[in-house]
Amino acid sequence: MQVLGLGTGSNTIKGKVRNFFSGRNSFVSSYKMGHRVKDIREKLGEIAAAKAQFNLAERSVEWHGMHMERETHSFVHAPDVIGRESEKEEIVVQLFKDTHTGPGDEENVSVISINGLGGLGKTTLAKLVYNDNRVVTNFELRIRVCVSDDFDSKRLLSEIVTAATSQKCGDESIEQMQMKLRRALTGKKLLLVLDDVWDKGPMGITVKKWIDLKSLLNVAACGSKIIVTTRNESVALLMGYAHMHLLKVLPLSDCMTIFVKVAFARREEQNHPNLMKIGEDIVKKCGGVPLALYTLGGLLYSNKDERYWSHVRDSDIWNLEQGSDGILPGLKLSYDALPVYLKPCFAFCSLFPKDYIFRSSELIPLWMAQGFVQSSKGYQELEDIGLEYIRKLCSRYFFQIEEDNFLFVRFRIHDLVHDLAISTARLEYSSLNFRPGEYSTVIRHVSISQKELSKDKEEDPKFLLPFEKLRTILIPDLNSEYLPTEVGANNQSFLKRCISMFNYLRLLDLSNLTLKVLPSSIGNLSHLRYLDLSYNQRIKKLPDSICKLQHLQTLLLINCGKIKELPENMGNLISLRYLALTINQHHLPKVIGRLTSLRTLYITACKYLLSFGEGVRTLPNLRTFVIVNCQNMKSLSCNMTALENLAIYNCSVLDLTRLGEGIRGLQSFWIVGSKLEELPHWLQECKHSENVAFGILYLSRVTPGVVRKPHFSPTNKD
Repeated sequence: MQVLGLGTGSNTIKGKVRNFFSGRNSFVSSYKMGHRVKDIREKLGEIAAAKAQFNLAERSVEWHGMHMERETHSFVHAPDVIGRESEKEEIVVQLFKDTHTGPGDEENVSVISINGLGGLGKTTLAKLVYNDNRVVTNFELRIRVCVSDDFDSKRLLSEIVTAATSQKCGDESIEQMQMKLRRALTGKKLLLVLDDVWDKGPMGITVKKWIDLKSLLNVAACGSKIIVTTRNESVALLMGYAHMHLLKVLPLSDCMTIFVKVAFARREEQNHPNLMKIGEDIVKKCGGVPLALYTLGGLLYSNKDERYWSHVRDSDIWNLEQGSDGILPGLKLSYDALPVYLKPCFAFCSLFPKDYIFRSSELIPLWMAQGFVQSSKGYQELEDIGLEYIRKLCSRYFFQIEEDNFLFVRFRIHDLVHDLAISTARLEYSSLNFRPGEYSTVIRHVSISQKELSKDKEEDPKFLLPFEKLRTILIPDLNSEYLPTEVGANNQSFLKRCISMFNYLRLLDLSNLTLKVLPSSIGNLSHLRYLDLSYNQRIKKLPDSICKLQHLQTLLLINCGKIKELPENMGNLISLRYLALTINQHHLPKVIGRLTSLRTLYITACKYLLSFGEGVRTLPNLRTFVIVNCQNMKSLSCNMTALENLAIYNCSVLDLTRLGEGIRGLQSFWIVGSKLEELPHWLQECKHSENVAFGILYLSRVTPGVVRKPHFSPTNKD
């Protein structure tokens, strides 16, 4: 998967363009009509929940969008965390304890382990400690790394070095990164949080991996600490902890506080004494696990029918013990109650590795390619509907918000929720975390790691062979700048076999595969809707046959720097909504102007680009336009009447005075690292228009390393 993004503190193209959501927020034109739609939606939710109970047949589903009804935050706000204050204090005290045993003790770094069951809030507690003012003041360096079940030493080293030096490691060797880390840590008091460490299987932590890493960290100043969160006591023992904190389940009083806060609007519980009694029974069944309380509270928030609450309380699912899959009964209940249209969207997330950082603008085009995003009304944009799907899953606490600025959402999925996604997707999905025990002909979606592709130089990964009707081949990275150097040895033949074997593909991710040629047979994939060729820097041209892909919605050509021209007949791509490219020309190809369905256009790292050219000034449906790192681009003029979001990053000589002749409907304008002494007159007109919801403006004189940068990404690579 390829990311177009703008990452904080990043100096690379991959790190600069990130997370910018391509859609606008939908508003109900009439207040009364909005309430009627809400009532209808709630009734449909009840019907969908009852379907599973009574084994009703599914005939048709019509979706009506809504806005998320509660505000979310991208950080852990201490007053919002219930029942963990005393435990936070205990760990803070341990951070300032001298763990040296005597003059012969040469360990400058000691380990504090937070142990507990999944869903108890180990990560939340670690974040509370990490952000405590006393901790911020007393530790010169604070670094937090998510480890998960893949203790990849090189990846972790790269992330730690990047955090310590504020510089990306790129393709540096392990020895080079080790030297940088020693220089950065020597004599400084360090707090390192290693979140979610596992010891299962060959990918987990081992004694050797830990000794190698800790020896590098031991150059830090005396009193440095490492906080580890883990479900397994064996991990704490392996790492030689100085203190182990066993995180307990929450008491009933704190559980009720959480449940009431999530399941009711402010003080609404006072009007529902009967629901409170039922709710207490439900809370007791959650066993003191906060994650279960949040998901069930989100489920019950929009439904105050006593019969429904009683149904949740009395469900047979509670009689199931948490099995080897680690899935809580409360999570299964919440999943069963999801609207039908959200279930395949949620299952699709199982293709990504655990602790993956999702972006709404990455995920929505993938859902669209599968037909999961549907509009029941002609005026609704698919991108807007997809964003509301994500907000709905956030409101049910299936997704954990990292950042939400109302234009885009960045989020993670808790490990237990990820396990739930895998369990619901087993019939049709073969993912990084789950391969079917026996080859199944019903598998439709497959994700492959870069390492899996590099293992076998002669054949495709064997688990692909029986899946004749495959719809998805996805190669997600691990949210890291590091990619294995051995990748790419046999990727050209892998691509040819994919095209010849899998005629039903809708989504094909070929990013970072060092391909030399895109074969003309690509035109045979008549069902293809999503194609990612980004970071294949050897490709010089696209075959004319690509113009046969009339269902193609998304085409990503980021950092394909040797491409000079696009095929003349690309105007035949009548369904293309999403185009991201790097082009080696002075002007953009005229053919882009014929892509009348285009909603999002990203131009990045075009070092020779001077201007748009004559053919690309009018794109009637373009809503989001992003220009990144086009250092020689001098002028920009267009007449894109539908444009709503404009972002310009690191285009230092660009003159914006002529840009807005045909732009009057901007909702957001972002500019970083470009010269802008004052607002152009057209931008001032947009800002003061009563009909325009003007967004956030970043001026060029703001230091990029200080401001909270905008994020742009059609997909998810750093």
